[in-house]
Amino acid sequence: MSASVSHPAKGRLRTAARTGACLLFAFACLAISTRADAQETYSRDANFPQLGGFNVENISWVTLSPAGDRLYMVQRGKPAISILTLDGRLVSSWSTDWLGEPHSLSFQKTAQGEIFAWVTDMAPPNTAGGAFGHCIKKFTPDGDYLGSIGVCGANSQGSGLDPVQFDKVTDVAFDGNGVMWVTDGDVGGLNNRVLSLDPDTGKVLQVWSAPGNKAGAGAGQFNLPHAITTDRCNRIFVADALNHRVQIFKQDGSFLQQLQCFGSLGVYGLALTGGEASSTRLFVSSSTTTFTGVGNVQIFPVSNDCTTATPIETGCQGAADLPISLPQGTSGSALHNIEVAAGGEAFFIAPLGGDLLPQKWLGDQSGK
Repeated sequence: MSASVSHPAKGRLRTAARTGACLLFAFACLAISTRADAQETYSRDANFPQLGGFNVENISWVTLSPAGDRLYMVQRGKPAISILTLDGRLVSSWSTDWLGEPHSLSFQKTAQGEIFAWVTDMAPPNTAGGAFGHCIKKFTPDGDYLGSIGVCGANSQGSGLDPVQFDKVTDVAFDGNGVMWVTDGDVGGLNNRVLSLDPDTGKVLQVWSAPGNKAGAGAGQFNLPHAITTDRCNRIFVADALNHRVQIFKQDGSFLQQLQCFGSLGVYGLALTGGEASSTRLFVSSSTTTFTGVGNVQIFPVSNDCTTATPIETGCQGAADLPISLPQGTSGSALHNIEVAAGGEAFFIAPLGGDLLPQKWLGDQSGK
């Protein structure tokens, strides 16, 4: 198709506004506050993964399958995509020559029940020619190439909207209406923006950015937007890496909230639990921007009240703050991406850094 798809921390639960109610219902408020302040604990699964002699080369992303029973692992090497069981055994890999420097993988489930895997082919590797880089590629879950959005190629980067063109495109998510959301802009890229698109036509529906797609620190502006996800209310969560924050928006672009809880760490990964009646949580991975392997995973309770002005009512007083120190890989290391099981009982880390293996952390939530 022409312009679109081309083919072959602890604290009070509420603010002072709720103090009067708590005085009236002291016991109930104490129970709620204790629940919100309880610290979840996680420990690394030392038996994960079980890959034997598998060649590991710059694990960039990990994503659970739509059914939640397989882990798709993205690496900047061969094979580009591998599929693991949740205990880390290799099931299969994609035999594809369509990926140059894959950054992320996201699944789309259409209204008709079809499932597609979308991979951001961020930038072409030095040795690559042909159709690699600066585009989003569409595959079947088994790795059959179906097409792309944006022109792919070593010198194809751009900021155009009609037709759309990307530079160092980083991540994709889908909301409940089937709209595609894209973060476009990694280190040294032309763009620092979030776009929404029609995945069938590639038509751009919205663009959020500072003027000229430059780095910006205001609401709806970004400095290296690195990851994106949506919740059951169709709210959009963006990892604004070098602004050291998470921004949250309504689907129409209205700014709702930001979390600046990460000090000088870059905010690289986002993942939401499955969103049962009152237990949705946001997992955020952050890391030093100099790839020293030092970072955190922080967990925030997310309100399932779609009308609330602040989806994360506790703000930076999240349910958990877990320091994680990675080993040094052959090219430094960083907590590049996080994925979480539907109920939050485990999370997975993609530790970008040469020869480092992905990690699985298991939760002990008995105190909650």
